[in-house]
Amino acid sequence: NLQHLDLDGNNIADDGAIAVSEALNHCPQLKVLGVAVNSIGDKGATALSGALIHCNQIQTLHLGNNNISDIGAVALSEALRNCPRLHDLSVSENSIGDKGATALSGALIHCNQIQ
Repeated sequence: NLQHLDLDGNNIADDGAIAVSEALNHCPQLKVLGVAVNSIGDKGATALSGALIHCNQIQTLHLGNNNISDIGAVALSEALRNCPRLHDLSVSENSIGDKGATALSGALIHCNQIQ
């Protein structure tokens, strides 16, 4: 029952994020996921989003310093609607614009414990 996965700074890129997302489908107890500084783009962010739907215990999600744009942010926002325990989200140092920021902020209203 994996609860904490920290892969920050490993340059896993989209292919690695896709592989991680496949594993996360079997980790419903995951509380912390760190994939910052990994060159993850929209393809990887979208894959992670699909996996996060199965991780509704997630409390901390670090995706900073990647290559995520509005496309990936919108995909993430859809997953975050199913993450009510999320209290720490980092998406800094990406290429998220107004559309992605609006989608994320709309999703965060479903995260009752966000700080």
